[in-house]
Amino acid sequence: MVGELYDYMVGLVIVGIIFISAVSAVPTISYVNLFQVNQQQLRNTALNVFNAMLLGTGYPSDWGSSFPFNESNVDSFGLAYSRESSLYVLDSDKVQRLDQESPGYLTYSHVRELLRLEDYGFHLTIFRPFTVNHDLSILGDETPTRVWFAVNVTRMEDGRPIPNAQVKCTIMVTAEKLKLEPVAIITSPETYFTDLLGHCEASEPIDVPEGYTLTDALAVLEISVAGMSTIVVARESQEIQNYVKIYTFGDTITLKMRDEFEDTAPGEKRVLDISSYNDGELMQIFDGSDALPPDLKITPGEGYVTWSATFPGIRVTNPLLLLYTLRVKNPDRLIMIAGPLSLGEASKVFSFGPDSEPFYDVATKLRRYIIISGMIYIAELTLWREQM
Repeated sequence: MVGELYDYMVGLVIVGIIFISAVSAVPTISYVNLFQVNQQQLRNTALNVFNAMLLGTGYPSDWGSSFPFNESNVDSFGLAYSRESSLYVLDSDKVQRLDQESPGYLTYSHVRELLRLEDYGFHLTIFRPFTVNHDLSILGDETPTRVWFAVNVTRMEDGRPIPNAQVKCTIMVTAEKLKLEPVAIITSPETYFTDLLGHCEASEPIDVPEGYTLTDALAVLEISVAGMSTIVVARESQEIQNYVKIYTFGDTITLKMRDEFEDTAPGEKRVLDISSYNDGELMQIFDGSDALPPDLKITPGEGYVTWSATFPGIRVTNPLLLLYTLRVKNPDRLIMIAGPLSLGEASKVFSFGPDSEPFYDVATKLRRYIIISGMIYIAELTLWREQM
């Protein structure tokens, strides 16, 4: 009798253990399945959104080139270049309209609405295909006459050096002499290659007029790796580039100067020269003459001033970058600015979305190679479901 009761109790324990294990396993399996389903749904949504961004032109198809700009006139969102048949070729004008400091831009909330992403958050970032760290200095004991630059080219994924990368360097300098006009000098492009450590440096002599002293220098570095090219702009201090930005919309070029620029360059300012850069060649498109109406010299804004002018053909030539030379009083000197986009950054050149990504349970990232103004970049989309 005792044996039968013992067997019965053992049986109940075993059945209970199996039951408890089954009950415990069900929510775990359900959670894993639910997570996988949510992740796949999110990935499908991200893929559709990414294709809409990179393959669609939006409506109207040239919405980024209108000047002045009103975001309410954009009926659908897409960044593709309307005059290009190749896939993943983006319109530089449209990309610049995502810059929240641009004189006329699309807000994050409006883009979410156009893409029907009310339940989702996203972040769009544009990277170089490789990382380029750079440095530049003006050299000389008593009278600076040389410009030294250095670059380190590495893989974006793991930071490994990239040897034999081609570095095409064009240097622009400004020079001053007491009681005489400041001058700007542009060197001919020189080509260098990185060593086994992905490093390249050189010191270039500058043909400075007698009695003049170098005061500022800027190097346009076009780096090519395995058929992919990118441009960086190196200078001793990137501070000026943070205060002054260049934008291109259609045939209109806009220079936007923050009020903080007054601390660096006080007094009257005038655009002396604008040149476009393509394939190592600079072409002057404005020589500082008085042909433009006086009211285009400066436009006050809240915390900034702007200077805009229209140059027919800019949209068609689609230059890789523009170089401004400004004449600044107090003291009388020249300052050079390059743009558009963040050409001084080592890897990331553009970012659009919330300042910080909020907490989320599930998120997905997608990447694609893209082309902007003939240069190859990587676009990355991070998409997450907003917390309810």
